[in-house]
Amino acid sequence: MKAYFEKVPAGSSAFVVFERSDEAFPFDWHYHPEYELTLIVDSSGRRFVGDSSADYGPGDVVLLGPNVPHSWRSDNGVPSRAAHTAVVVQFRHEFLGPNFFELEEMAPVARLLTSSAPGLAFGHTAKGKEAADALVRLVSLPPARRVALLLSTLCDLAEARGAERLSAGNAIPMCRPDDQERINILCRQLECSFHQEVDFKALAKLIHMDQASLCRFFKRATGRTLTEYITERRVAAAAQLLIETDLSLMQISYQVGFGNYSNFNRQFKRIRGLTPKFVRQQFQPEHANSGF
Repeated sequence: MKAYFEKVPAGSSAFVVFERSDEAFPFDWHYHPEYELTLIVDSSGRRFVGDSSADYGPGDVVLLGPNVPHSWRSDNGVPSRAAHTAVVVQFRHEFLGPNFFELEEMAPVARLLTSSAPGLAFGHTAKGKEAADALVRLVSLPPARRVALLLSTLCDLAEARGAERLSAGNAIPMCRPDDQERINILCRQLECSFHQEVDFKALAKLIHMDQASLCRFFKRATGRTLTEYITERRVAAAAQLLIETDLSLMQISYQVGFGNYSNFNRQFKRIRGLTPKFVRQQFQPEHANSGF
């Protein structure tokens, strides 16, 4: 199903922060241009971000980049829980000024914000637990102290080790800085052609290598083979089509470049840990009756 655009209320404050408390968090598949930092205080259920879904519980801390479709769908009917509660912070990139994050001192936070494009989960990290404590306090602070604490929290998250990337999307693999431009060239080309039979010889010419050197270079630079990257990209594209279209699973498998339907199912489950059929069911309205 298609995500809808959410208009985040604009006011005189630098950013929006609120505590949400409901009998249940309904499935509400949406996106907005603001970053969003969410802490689950007391709830459990299923978290949906981009083309990913996973269970969540108390202490879940997630930073979302702009325009990432998302929702938290709670498990309802838990007798011991009076309400599902979360703290939500929404802010624009320029909330502290148009060039604030270009300052040298803010470079770590700027990198954090850039890396949040697919969504990052921190709840399992030490810095994520510190951020959770800060977010609980944030709601009750006066405006000036809210700004200071949010910036401090972003600085803490920028130092976190082991943050979990949530959505696959079309991300370019991490690699050595010296190799990044050539990897960018390859990935831009593959973004246009991953669903077709890959011409490795033509790819090698793009970066002035022979085919054998290309394969060695990509593996050394990214830690995985070109074939593995292409398969991951096809699976990511398939996940997006499963969420946003009514195409059959077989149609999707061929559209993203899998010539064999059984191989599509096998590779999808190997990479995502879920079957294509299960992913589609999770994002259907009838299965999403009980986010923000």
